[in-house]
Amino acid sequence: MTLRMNAPLRTALAALIGCLPVTALAQSSALPLDSLLYGELMRPEGATYYHTPLGLCEDYPEETTTAAVYTNDFELLEETGIDLLRISFGWDGIEAEEDTYDWLFWDDFVETAVDEYGITLIPYVMYTPKWAATNQDESYYWRSPPKDYAEFGEFVFDLVTRYKDRIKTWELWNEPDIEWFWTGTVEEFAPFIKAGAEAVRRADPEATIVFGGIAHDPDFLLALFRDHGVSEVVDVVNMHNYNETWSARPVEDIGAYIRRVSEIVERYGDGQALWMAEVGYSTYRNGADVSGENLAYYAYEHTPAFQAVQLVRTVTAALATDKLSALAWYEIKDLPPAEEVIGDTNNRSLGVANNDHTLKPGAHALAFVNRFYGEPMRSLDREVIVPRTPDSDIVVHAFEQEDGDVLLTAWLQTRRVGEQNDVGEGIHQDTRRETVEVAVPRDLAGAATRYNELGESTPLADVRRESGRTTVPLTLEGGQVVLIHLAK
Repeated sequence: MTLRMNAPLRTALAALIGCLPVTALAQSSALPLDSLLYGELMRPEGATYYHTPLGLCEDYPEETTTAAVYTNDFELLEETGIDLLRISFGWDGIEAEEDTYDWLFWDDFVETAVDEYGITLIPYVMYTPKWAATNQDESYYWRSPPKDYAEFGEFVFDLVTRYKDRIKTWELWNEPDIEWFWTGTVEEFAPFIKAGAEAVRRADPEATIVFGGIAHDPDFLLALFRDHGVSEVVDVVNMHNYNETWSARPVEDIGAYIRRVSEIVERYGDGQALWMAEVGYSTYRNGADVSGENLAYYAYEHTPAFQAVQLVRTVTAALATDKLSALAWYEIKDLPPAEEVIGDTNNRSLGVANNDHTLKPGAHALAFVNRFYGEPMRSLDREVIVPRTPDSDIVVHAFEQEDGDVLLTAWLQTRRVGEQNDVGEGIHQDTRRETVEVAVPRDLAGAATRYNELGESTPLADVRRESGRTTVPLTLEGGQVVLIHLAK
């Protein structure tokens, strides 16, 4: 039975049991690990068809999070059919004082998530405590290198040892390629991550070690793999993406980004799996302003309704590379308006739910796309024929499921590099409309169904079936996404 405790009671008990030995966490009721998703998070080498698990991300500051908050989050995961969750373990929160550990919050959190809800946790370990930091400034200590990397290794060893019966992947740090999360150099990060990796291996030789997700700079990974031998100590490379939120790059550029990281791993790595375990799109906009020099062009951009469309586009473009072993959307719910955030106010508005857990359209889109792409599949992009004019905005991705069914997902690209910031005096209406006939080189005699981003369906009656080819006529409008299921 899980003991529910409010924040004051947690604080009162922390001094009594927060420093219990590593073996103190009850282990008798842990779910069998093969009932979780860990076996599905590493794409088998040479696999033709593969199902990429989809997850969600959330952060849980111990000082402000109650059991009611995370239980409501777990209920939302259950409602949307998602059972993969990326979280953060804060070194600064658990070991705020040297050699004094407070496990109270996390013992209950992990047991509830795994044993009661069957959630697969994929945590990252981050945030230097002030006592260990090289930089004591209040704005920097938590993201600065520690004075002694062995202290980080000691913490990681104890953390992994405590939860190894419930958690089998450990991501070391987060976005080390940007100063918001790592103020040290590439040269300093190499021995740091090696110290953490060695600790994971000692604590649990069966665990998977994940390279801390890069924010946007593959060259950071390149230097560590090529020049500093970091490839030898990690099993997974994680990458993040916020195109059209913090980056003005089109969402369609995600494929090129993933392929660049894949090229580095192929040349300098050791066959590491690839995750995009943090990707998102905000529902914040102030007039045309989104973030920095990133401006919205069309009226629907950065609205809750379009977040749902963008979620489907993003997941589709990423999966079309055939290179990802896992993908997780950031995040579950919006932050309170007054809560401090890292970065700008977009960080408060990335959830697929509002802060009170009422669902945005994005939650329904995530639940639908999780089902739509729920079977092992492979990309058919190189085989389908999509006739388009040079100035067309049409994007089409095609997938073949292992059972022979074919999926098509199509839209009109919202942004083009160099044009997205030409806003003028206001937000434009998107009146674009294009038609295309997508030819699939397969005999598909079964039902054809068209869906929108929320999973609302209509039969598709005008599909043409010829020997060896199925042709699907599509009409695409700006700001929309169309998904087609063609049964074999």
